[in-house]
Amino acid sequence: MTIPDQIVVATDFSPASSAAVSVASGIAKIFKARVTLFHVFQYAPQHRYKVPIGWMVEMIRRDVSTRLQEAKDVLRQSGVDTDIMVQEGGTPALRILDFVQTCKRPLLVMGTHAVGGMERFLLGSTAEDVLRHATCPVITAGPHVSGDVNHRGLQTILFATDFSNTSLAAVPFAIELKQATRAQIRVLHISDDHLSEEEEGKKFDRVKKVFQSAEGIDYITLHGTNISQAVVNEAERSKTDLLVLGVRRTSEVAAHLAPKITFQIIAAAPCAVLTVSS
Repeated sequence: MTIPDQIVVATDFSPASSAAVSVASGIAKIFKARVTLFHVFQYAPQHRYKVPIGWMVEMIRRDVSTRLQEAKDVLRQSGVDTDIMVQEGGTPALRILDFVQTCKRPLLVMGTHAVGGMERFLLGSTAEDVLRHATCPVITAGPHVSGDVNHRGLQTILFATDFSNTSLAAVPFAIELKQATRAQIRVLHISDDHLSEEEEGKKFDRVKKVFQSAEGIDYITLHGTNISQAVVNEAERSKTDLLVLGVRRTSEVAAHLAPKITFQIIAAAPCAVLTVSS
């Protein structure tokens, strides 16, 4: 895993996007990376109307520019070098994905409103499309992530795993974060098997080998069949600052956690969720 040198914040000025900016600020300071505030302007006239609407589009454009500048000022006041990138029209997800492809070592941060909490798993078309196809690490701030998350810093990281290669793809990034922040890492496995304590411990051997001699790591097994609820509950209980998941980049976000479970976690998590594709 390469340390990111550019953090791209895809924003539509929603409350979730505000939380994403705050998360990006904290991560940028950890890695000493630049932030690019990225916005897709979708109000360019593409149809013929009976009355002129150019004045309305320009008014919206000025409002977008003001909001981006305000976010940039906040980031710069916190010591983060920040750029602004606006692209006209097109599908937001494709625009975001195309832009991060032009970056050398990007980390994408975005917010999502999500729908329905644990019962449903719709994140909104843009967030879902980005997560399905992104080749770079993505941090997603769901609807329960506070806009002032940056004040606490990164103290606790929760890494949920099923011990597969896909899930372990996220370990190098977790290690980079730990080394830069001295955060505590909690490795969580949700099991529906009833094994002895010794047998449960052996299941973590592969993860321990990947983490090598890193200190300050706790290994936890919880039992149950509702994986998403169990992960979210543990994140709340341990006051987690960042949830980490390894995912496989496919058209269905086929992760070590099923697409529905992955989206449910993001939709209900009390903290931002980092997904790293294998």
